[in-house]
Amino acid sequence: MTTKSTIPQEKILAAAEVMFASKRFHEVLMEDIAIGAGVGKGTIYRYFKNKEELYAALLKDASTELMKLIENAVKAEVSCKNKLIVILETSINLFDARPHLFDLILHAEAFQRTSVEFPWQETRWNVIQLVESLFILAEDQKEFFIQNPKESALLLLGGLRAIIRFGNKPRQKQLCNDIVDHFLNGFSKSLPLAT
Repeated sequence: MTTKSTIPQEKILAAAEVMFASKRFHEVLMEDIAIGAGVGKGTIYRYFKNKEELYAALLKDASTELMKLIENAVKAEVSCKNKLIVILETSINLFDARPHLFDLILHAEAFQRTSVEFPWQETRWNVIQLVESLFILAEDQKEFFIQNPKESALLLLGGLRAIIRFGNKPRQKQLCNDIVDHFLNGFSKSLPLAT
C-alpha cells in the first residue's frame, strides 16, 4: 500500500524519468522536474540531495523493479525454456511500460564516471548470471544443451536489448517464445532442393 509520504517521491521520479530521457543531464533543471511532478522545488530536496542522487534513484528503482518481476516470473515456471521465455517477456514488458527507461540507461552509460557506481549494472549482471545458470541447469536436467553458457547468455540478452530498442510494436503475442525457440533450435531453415 502506498503511503502519503511516498506519493510525492513517486511523482518526482516519474517526472524526472521523462526529463532525463528527453534532455542531456546538464539541461535538466530541478525546477522543471518540480513542475512536471506538480510539487515545489523544495519537496524534491526533501527526498534527493541533488540531481545526481535523483538520477541514480531512478535507475535503482527501475533495476529493483525489474529484478523482482523476473524473480517472481521465474518462480512460477518449471522448465528452463519457460523460465527463459518469462525473463524475456518480463524485460520487454517493463521497458514497454516505461518507454523512457531505455534512454535513461543509455545516457547513464554514455556519461558514467568510473568513480560513480552505475545502479543498473548489478541487475544486468544478475540477469546474465540467471540466464547462464538456466543454461547449465537445462543441461543437468537433459532439457537442452547450450555450448558456452556465459557467452550464450550475453548473446541472448544482447539480442533482447536490440529487440527492446528497435523491435516492432505492438509486440507479437508469441515473440518471446519464438526468440527462445530460434535461439535453442537455430534461426535457419533448409531451402527446398531445386528440381
